[in-house]
Amino acid sequence: MWNLKEYRFASNPAEAVALMRQGPGRGAYIAGGTDMLLEHPACDFVVDVNNAGLTDVARTPGGDLFFGAAVTLHELAGNPLVTGFADGAISYAAAHCGNRPVRSTATVGGNLCNALPSADMAPVLLALDATRALAAEDSQESQPLDDFFVGPRQTVLEDRLLVGVALPGTCAGRRCLSRKLTRSAEDISLVQVAVALELEENRIVQARIALGAVAPVPMRAVLAEALLAGQEIAAVTDDLLLDVATVAAGESEPRDDHRASAEYRRAMVGTLTRRLIEENLKLNDYSGMGGVA
Repeated sequence: MWNLKEYRFASNPAEAVALMRQGPGRGAYIAGGTDMLLEHPACDFVVDVNNAGLTDVARTPGGDLFFGAAVTLHELAGNPLVTGFADGAISYAAAHCGNRPVRSTATVGGNLCNALPSADMAPVLLALDATRALAAEDSQESQPLDDFFVGPRQTVLEDRLLVGVALPGTCAGRRCLSRKLTRSAEDISLVQVAVALELEENRIVQARIALGAVAPVPMRAVLAEALLAGQEIAAVTDDLLLDVATVAAGESEPRDDHRASAEYRRAMVGTLTRRLIEENLKLNDYSGMGGVA
């Protein structure tokens, strides 16, 4: 049984942090709770943030996309502001996370704060240069999502609260695709890859390649990105694609477990990276892969 001593409710982010710091004992924030109810973390109390004003989905006048940490994956999957951003890649990732009952309850903040290496939403958000907003009692900070994950189930949060995630409007037009490899549609991911390309006329201005489930934390394959950035589309040959895929696979740090070997995971990083680049550039069409490669 999960022996909680107290269940607290917050009406805004500052109050949530104050309730967390109030103690006594160890606390945890809760929204959907789909992971917490399975794992039963060692805590004495929880702070419910469902009514703390973290459920907005909005576009700013400058075109940035923001969604609160308590927005459910089901909402992300169907919200028009999200489906119209970067080829709907965020919506696609949300729609292929777990099953419908899970998506109706699970939140994007919970998916990120649980900090599993296989967090479904992390690769696509990293590929779109997402920033995370963290709240303390009397301040907020916004920093790139890249440094949010410290280790498996570890983040930079401490007792602060993840308020939401923002994506720059300049990424709205990126060609972005993500795919994950699983044993079944509802199983934890074996490999995740997201590729986002910013194109200008016939040139790749920027490239982002993000990986999940193949390292201690979700990560970007920055060396592989550098091979693509600045290239003319006509110069993206089979040899270059092989180089990018090989480098991305080499940057991953997979491990063996009962689901798959490290060797298999590394090979699949290369395969998915190449496929997504080709599909983004319309060199080949792998759209039939669906959510499970």
